[in-house]
Amino acid sequence: MKTRLLVKEGEYRLAKAFCMDAKIDAEELFCFVTGMDKVGVFLRANEEVDEETEKKYLDLIARRAERIPLQHITGTQDFMGHTFKVDPNVLIPRQDTETLVEEVARTIQQTPKEKPGFIQRLRGAAEWEVLDLCCGSGAIGISLAKICSNIKVTASDISAEAIAVATENAALLRAKVKFVEGDMFEPHSGKKFDMIVSNPPYIRTAMISILQEEVKEHEPLKALDGGRDGLDFYRTIVAKAADHLNPDGFLMLEIGHDQGEDLRKMLKDDGRYTPAEVIKDLPGKDRVVKCRLK
Repeated sequence: MKTRLLVKEGEYRLAKAFCMDAKIDAEELFCFVTGMDKVGVFLRANEEVDEETEKKYLDLIARRAERIPLQHITGTQDFMGHTFKVDPNVLIPRQDTETLVEEVARTIQQTPKEKPGFIQRLRGAAEWEVLDLCCGSGAIGISLAKICSNIKVTASDISAEAIAVATENAALLRAKVKFVEGDMFEPHSGKKFDMIVSNPPYIRTAMISILQEEVKEHEPLKALDGGRDGLDFYRTIVAKAADHLNPDGFLMLEIGHDQGEDLRKMLKDDGRYTPAEVIKDLPGKDRVVKCRLK
């Protein structure tokens, strides 16, 4: 079968299985099997595909038609210009989260901070101590370590399997990040940071059942479920982050599109933080809450 016809057949089978972005996924899987890029696929559209490649491709199409996420088939997801390893033990990094990383990096780059002295520089002292809480695949912390040269990143997660994936990603991307296994702030007793960032679980429990099959059946539930109102993890973070922030330290959190006012009120009621700024993502939805310790 010719390349263009085979990819079209893949698209048809995915569309029939109600997969979103059937055309894109059919092309991505063909590129994955053959090692081509999309330009190569276009240029070879009328070339015949050998039987072995055709079988491998259609086998992957069949897996995707079972609503297994594309990223679990290829084993990777691009985020902030880097390719991260992913598997069912970690949440697949979303483009939405790039808004958080970009805002954190911008804040670090634009906020004046007293530079360490000569001796501290020799010892490798970092200007910013950053904690990536609920790190999952490590996408946030690793991306920050790649973007900013003046930070020291610690990342933690309750899942040992997630920490293993994140550690491998850091090694593959040559990013210096310290990973710690533990529940929320427990492994950071007595430690303070200049900034705490997090993309915690924030889906309402009742909403889990109506998520796409790719999400609810194949991504870790504990990385999705934020409790009855989706705010359980934020309550813990707001209550405990202040004890782990240096004076004027930043707290920056990814939120669901309808949680901005809830977080703004929660931070105000706590009384230890500056008025929260709610930052929108590219589609114009609330995506990041940013404040400082008073």
